[in-house]
Amino acid sequence: MKIIKVFSYIIDKKVMNKFAKIAGVSLATLVLAAFSAQIALAAVTATITSPVAGSTYNVGQTVNLAAASSGTNLTVNYVWSFSDGTAGFTGQTGSVAFSTPGTKTITVMAGDSSGANDVETVNITVNATASQKPVISNIDWKDVTQTGVTITWDTNIPATSRVIYDTVSHPGTPDSAAAPNFGYANSTTEADVTTKVTNHSVTITGLAPGTKYYFRVLSRG
Repeated sequence: MKIIKVFSYIIDKKVMNKFAKIAGVSLATLVLAAFSAQIALAAVTATITSPVAGSTYNVGQTVNLAAASSGTNLTVNYVWSFSDGTAGFTGQTGSVAFSTPGTKTITVMAGDSSGANDVETVNITVNATASQKPVISNIDWKDVTQTGVTITWDTNIPATSRVIYDTVSHPGTPDSAAAPNFGYANSTTEADVTTKVTNHSVTITGLAPGTKYYFRVLSRG
């Protein structure tokens, strides 16, 4: 008795011919259908079940991760990765806590031993916590005129932008005086509130010509 092996199936040629006649197709067509069905069974579809796309978390908050897959009866391995460079890991479930705010893309790749795999991603938003203060650096000024100047600086996390200034010096830190201007006579309007930034630029106008000014930059995360 001659037999045909299609992947893991051992098929009796006479039985196949019988089914082919019943179906009104050729033996080759029936074998091709079985071949295609086996390929379809090998497909893997990955799904991230946690977190939900668009969810919001705070810096340092635990984000629970879970994935699922369909389309294969083989054992599936899961590999997680993150757009901000946070260390990835393997496993169907796990957790992560992000150390910086911003939009984070979470990716899982599900693959089985046949080599079939699929990738799923979700985006979440991570906000700075109230206790997380921006670190200010690279304070500079440019475009100096008789009555104006542009102040620039950087922060390590997205934050707002404001400059307080006066014609007299105010030694010490802003925390030593009362908010919101901490003893300074003048302040710009707080900018970059809706969309916070890490590269800040504030222009001050209406300064008195020939007058020395002292200033501080302020940013809220």
